[in-house]
Amino acid sequence: MSLSNLASILINIILPVVLIAAVGFLLAKRLDIEARPLSRTMLYFFTPALIFSQTYHAKLSSEYASIAIFSIVMTAVMVLVSWLLAKGMRYDRLTSSAFMLGVLFVNAGNYGLPLVLFAFGEEGLVRAAFYFTMSAILVQTLGIFVAARGKADARAAFVNTLKLPLVYAVTIGLIFNLARIEMPAPLTKAIDLAAGAAVPTMLVILGIELARAKIEEDGAVIGLATMTKLIIVPLIAFPLAALMRLEGVTRAVCIVEASMPTAVMATIVALEFDARPKLVTGIVFASTLGSIFTLTILLGILKP
Repeated sequence: MSLSNLASILINIILPVVLIAAVGFLLAKRLDIEARPLSRTMLYFFTPALIFSQTYHAKLSSEYASIAIFSIVMTAVMVLVSWLLAKGMRYDRLTSSAFMLGVLFVNAGNYGLPLVLFAFGEEGLVRAAFYFTMSAILVQTLGIFVAARGKADARAAFVNTLKLPLVYAVTIGLIFNLARIEMPAPLTKAIDLAAGAAVPTMLVILGIELARAKIEEDGAVIGLATMTKLIIVPLIAFPLAALMRLEGVTRAVCIVEASMPTAVMATIVALEFDARPKLVTGIVFASTLGSIFTLTILLGILKP
């Protein structure tokens, strides 16, 4: 891993992601554009279209089961790690919830999908889309429990998860793929067209959301959460991938997606349950900025 290789990754893979996000950042600052309408459109239309399209066209193999298992195990391990760290630092209940939200929520969508596309192409994107779906279902369900701390029961969390169209997009895509069901050409083209809009829209939303972020004074908690996301997580992801005998693009995508910074969705959940949302926003902002450097190094290790 030479300096020239890292510079090439930074310029050719990371910089395009940063530039599009920067456009969203500037639009929010200059034109006062809000992220919510775009985010809802993304959640209920563009992202499901992308997930369905990638799943429908994918050449499915046992690798997808491995991706699901990796995502489940990785999430479970980080629940334990974040809980132990919060206990060890003797955070109060609200700070503990905010810290765990900051660690558990992975930006495998807005940031992860475009990054994987630039780094590993369509072959990587289809795997990343599946990882993103699994992660979204797991983390958003767990996030409700963490943020509510006893205010949401299992049924409420499960019902909220079923409201997400991502679940149905990946399920129908898998069924159509495995059953070799051919859709009418106009419908396929329409879905693929919407899927193509997902990646740039995700990055614009990321920029808009970062423009609203403000780092709270509690820098020590933000620093520990950011270090956990960007350093401890990859250190766990590498041996887990080796233990599961993941190889090639599947291995790289799983490690990269697990090592992404905190998703803005963590702030939304923290706001909903009043779990120190300003602190969570600080973690989102700091981890996203720090990831420019850590992901460059990570891709330098993973890319052949």
